[in-house]
Amino acid sequence: MSKEITVNLKVDVKNGFLAQSFSPGTVLVDMSGTTATGGVQDIGTSTNAEALSMSDVSSAGWAWFRNCDTTNYVDIGSGTGTNFAPVIRLKAGEVAALRLATNAPTARANTAAVKLLYNILAD
Repeated sequence: MSKEITVNLKVDVKNGFLAQSFSPGTVLVDMSGTTATGGVQDIGTSTNAEALSMSDVSSAGWAWFRNCDTTNYVDIGSGTGTNFAPVIRLKAGEVAALRLATNAPTARANTAAVKLLYNILAD
């Protein structure tokens, strides 16, 4: 099969004299895997970032994330402790969709624990 994933992106910015719009349209993406993992995971503030549960996904592909907190941000990346390398920061209520480059994503909250809603598709 091919083109099993459909991704739509539209960004509009209006702030004072800054007004921009970006809409590359629909992107169709191949998915050779047949599994997915995700749910809501409590992410703490420990210096050791928490591993996101990968369950039945051994080779990560497209993923989406939502920070369900109303106040605190969460960083998503790879590694733990002093080796934690954040790549994505989601402020309260924000979302992101992207293809993962790691099969072992980790996350760490700022100030207080957050609930992170996520779904990771097998590549």
